Amino acid sequence: MDSDLTLLTQRLSGAVGEYRVSAATTVADLAHAVEVVDAALPVAQLEVVFRNAQVASVAVRDTQDPRRIGLVTRPRFTAAMTGRLGFGRAVYSRRPTTEITDWAPMVVEPATPVSEVAVRAMARLDDRRYDDVLVANDVWRIVTTADLVRSLSTLLAVRSLHDALTGLPHRSMILHSLGRRCTSALGTDARVVVVLVDVAGFARLNAAHGQQFGDVVLTALAARLRGGVTAGCEVARTAGDEFAVIATIQAAASQEHANSLAEGLRRDIVTLAAAAPKGIAPAGWPSLHSAVVCSAAGSANADELFRGVQARLRQAKEGRALVQRPPGNPN
Repeated sequence: MDSDLTLLTQRLSGAVGEYRVSAATTVADLAHAVEVVDAALPVAQLEVVFRNAQVASVAVRDTQDPRRIGLVTRPRFTAAMTGRLGFGRAVYSRRPTTEITDWAPMVVEPATPVSEVAVRAMARLDDRRYDDVLVANDVWRIVTTADLVRSLSTLLAVRSLHDALTGLPHRSMILHSLGRRCTSALGTDARVVVVLVDVAGFARLNAAHGQQFGDVVLTALAARLRGGVTAGCEVARTAGDEFAVIATIQAAASQEHANSLAEGLRRDIVTLAAAAPKGIAPAGWPSLHSAVVCSAAGSANADELFRGVQARLRQAKEGRALVQRPPGNPN
C-alpha cells in the first residue's frame, strides 16, 4: 500500500506539478487553438493542413452562417481520402471541405466542468466517442478526449488523496508522509513531531448553528493551519473535526530541548487558530483541544507516534484542557 501510494504521488507530481494542486477543472484550462477553415475550401487544400503531424482536427466555418461550426478529425479525413476501393482522394480532392465535415460536433462553453464534458464525450456513439470537443469562444478552441480523460483521472486521484471539504490531505496520506519522515530520521539526530487538534464541542456547534456553519468553521480552520504553519510542516484532516500537523526537528541539543521545540510548535498552532476569522463572531469561534508528541532521536515509529498523540488528545479532552479560549467564548 505504501509503495503504491508513493508511486501514485510521484505520477501525480508529473501530471500536475504539485500533486496537492487540482488538475484542470474546466475545459477552458485544457483548450488550445484550432485551425479554422472555410467550408468552401477544396479538400485538396485541406490535405495540406493535415500534413502537419501536430494537427489532430480542423474546425470548419460555414460561410453562409458564421454561427455554424463543423469539425474534420484526422481519422475522418483519412477515411474520406481512402474511400471505397481506394478512390477517395480522386473523388474528393476538388470538392469542398463541407462534404467531409461533421456538422454536429460536440461544442461546449469554456466554463463547462471537465467531468461533465468527459462523461458527455464518452456517451457518444462509438465512431464519434473519441472525437475532439470544440470550445465556443470569441476564438474557437479545441480539447482532445485524451486530455479530457487524463485531466479527469488526475483530478479524481487528487481528490481521492484529499478531503473534499477542506482540500487538505486525509488521514491515510498524512500517515504515509509520517512514515516517510520516520524512515528518513532513522539513525540520525532528527526527531519527528506530531500535533493533533480538534474542535471542542463540535457536535454542540452543529446542533446550535447547523452543519453548514460547522463546515465553515472546519474550512476556515484548515485554511488558517495550511497558510500559517512553519515551512516544512504538513497539515491534514484526520477525522471529522480533527487536524494533524507533522514536522521534523533536524537538530536539538537534547531530548528535553526537542520536547520544548515540539511544545512550542503546538502553542504556535493553537495561537494561530485562536482568533475568529472575518465573518465569524468571536463568541461563535470554538475552542480547541490539542496534544503533541516528539520522537526520540533517530528512532521514530509512525504508528507509535500517532497512537501516542491520539491518547494524549483523549486525555486533554477528558480533562477539559482547552488550550485556546478566545475572548467572549463561553466554552
